[in-house]
Amino acid sequence: MKYSPVIPQDVTFIPGMKTIMADSSDSYNVSYTKDIVYAERPEEALTAQLLTREGPDFITGNYPGKNPLLIYVQGSAWLEQNTYNRVPMFADFVRAGYTVASVKYRASTKAKWPAFLQDVKSAIRFFRANAEKYGIDPERIAIWGDSSGGNTAALVAATGDMEEFKTEDNKEYSDAVMCAVDFYGPTDCAKINDGPRNPMWTEDKDKIPEDILFGTCIVDHPEAAQPGNPITYISKDRYLPPMMIAHGDWDEMVPFNQSVILYQRLLECGKVCEFYKVVGAGHGIHLWTKELMGITIKFLDAYMK
Repeated sequence: MKYSPVIPQDVTFIPGMKTIMADSSDSYNVSYTKDIVYAERPEEALTAQLLTREGPDFITGNYPGKNPLLIYVQGSAWLEQNTYNRVPMFADFVRAGYTVASVKYRASTKAKWPAFLQDVKSAIRFFRANAEKYGIDPERIAIWGDSSGGNTAALVAATGDMEEFKTEDNKEYSDAVMCAVDFYGPTDCAKINDGPRNPMWTEDKDKIPEDILFGTCIVDHPEAAQPGNPITYISKDRYLPPMMIAHGDWDEMVPFNQSVILYQRLLECGKVCEFYKVVGAGHGIHLWTKELMGITIKFLDAYMK
């Protein structure tokens, strides 16, 4: 934002006074706007937590600039999210030039598949429809998520503008993205128990996350999970935006093989993808490193700037 003061610049110099230089990028001026309602559902109002380089103008209420938007989907095993949990982490992404929106979806205990996917697509369309207000470039939108949010990110990338997943809110706008980042997301729930998995996630038959989401026992009815598998929508003749995958090799909840399955399918279909194994990391544990965050920003920069 260009600063145009109406008073002359002060030229006072006093012996012993020190000076430092201003930074016109204002990169440390990160602003947080809480609970922006992006859609209304019968179950609840859906909200986004927004981080921007500068807050809204106090006169117009609009946000300055025209920044690329990064939609973030907080993992929750498709259950109730805490969309406030990682808000501080996004400051570095804002300083790198992005506006970040952490979006809430309906929990699987309130609405079954494909509600969470429809909700996140609604969020993308909302911010496109309100791009001028929030200082966003509607042509530069990416998605990133972890765990069930990683599954969401992969699905959003693979199903851009598919009519079957659109709701009426801002339907005239696109919900496609320029690139996607999937951190340790489940891909093929029918095969999720093929890799090593902590028994705690399957011992209580009433609390298995994928069974709650699809409304049936996936072990007995593997076909029920296929609509929620990103691979279902990936083919050689269908466009897929560039994707980045990261997964810990000690993940007890979502076995590492889930990302392997997705990556191999992407390679078979000739898609652009980067895949990182995080050695010694569990399910979101010891994975949020400075190195990986830097790699994520560089990946986004390559396709968004």
